[in-house]
Amino acid sequence: MTTEKFHDANPQAGPAGDGGHSEGALQDVQTLVFRTLIGIMPDRIYAKDLQGRFILANHAVANLMGKRTPEEMLGKTDFDFYPEELAAEYFAVEQALLSSGKPLIACEQYVPNLSTGEPGWIETTKVHLRDPEGNVIGLVGLARDVTERKRIDAELLSRNKELTEVNAKLFQAQEQLLQAEKMASLGQLAAGVAHEINNPVGFVSSNLGSLERYIEDLFKLLAACEAHEHELKADTLAALQTLKQDIDIAFLREDVMSLLRESMEGMQRVKQIVQDLKDFSHVGEAERQWANLERGLDSTLNMVRNEVKYKAEVIKEYAGVPDIECVPSQLNQVFMNLIVNAAHAIEERGTITVRTGSDAEKVWVEVVDTGSGISKDHLPRIFEPFYTTKPVGKGTGLGLSLSYGIVQRHRGSIEVTSEVGKGSCFRVTLPIQYAGA
Repeated sequence: MTTEKFHDANPQAGPAGDGGHSEGALQDVQTLVFRTLIGIMPDRIYAKDLQGRFILANHAVANLMGKRTPEEMLGKTDFDFYPEELAAEYFAVEQALLSSGKPLIACEQYVPNLSTGEPGWIETTKVHLRDPEGNVIGLVGLARDVTERKRIDAELLSRNKELTEVNAKLFQAQEQLLQAEKMASLGQLAAGVAHEINNPVGFVSSNLGSLERYIEDLFKLLAACEAHEHELKADTLAALQTLKQDIDIAFLREDVMSLLRESMEGMQRVKQIVQDLKDFSHVGEAERQWANLERGLDSTLNMVRNEVKYKAEVIKEYAGVPDIECVPSQLNQVFMNLIVNAAHAIEERGTITVRTGSDAEKVWVEVVDTGSGISKDHLPRIFEPFYTTKPVGKGTGLGLSLSYGIVQRHRGSIEVTSEVGKGSCFRVTLPIQYAGA
């Protein structure tokens, strides 16, 4: 910055009683100290006239503008240094301050460093410069470089975002572990229930088979007796005819066999339910194995039958896909989530179509519903943990998130297309052979 030549203060020059200094010499010293302090301060200190010309600047300002000395700044404006658009913005702010009569206190402002070419930020304070009569003759500015603080703040925000994301992933992993434990518990329960049910089902099924043969033999005997009824005495024959009418022997012959067939079908259904429960849970199977997705879909549909049958008709369009290398119980969990969600999306009555298909390298499963659909605003977020469009208390927001994680671990993909009012289609694509580490 520019400095004036100051006369040396002579201690003997002043009048008696002034401490040896004249008033003018003291003011010269004060001005010198003032200018020296301004010159060495790291903050940017400057003054401008009403036309925006620099009338004072320290070294920090000169360095910012790409000049070696403050003297090179004097008489120049921001238009001599900055791009016209940026300089015009600064000039407009300062003219507004001059018109308003109010100072600008601690306002952050973007100011590129013209020496280094790097972007920068300052925290600036600007007040009016007045002459001894109080007239505004310009502005005085104090600017502190906050570029490093902004960088640190941005880095902290970035780190905080990373930590938040990591925390969310950890929480999701914890929920997946809990879900896995629940599935393992369900598998153990299924094993115990299957064992307890299989014993009585086995002997009841066997007994029904024997009973069917016995009844057939009894009917043969009855038929043989009826063939010789004409040999009986008249009164004996009349009594037999009356008894046959009372018990409705013709209906009995037909209904007994019908009851036996229905009972055998019921026992087969119980057996199938137990087998489906075992297939669904895959007790003790946490490792990858070769399994058929269509069989898994059938067992899953049987498991959620009560959840679906009152809301939708299920249409199966299977293509006879090949077995794939997977963890079947985990994929069954995915299919269950998709099918149950499809049922929940249907308000009154609709259809759920389950399709399969394959090519040389992958297999895909589609679950299509005729429900309410998903809006475009919600679609990008449906796989986020804890995000749900269901009413409070109706969903945790974890079903699709867990399904997405399971499919990703199988090196597959899950995609969704939806139209509000028409329904949704979830497509799960999986490699036939697992190719991960």
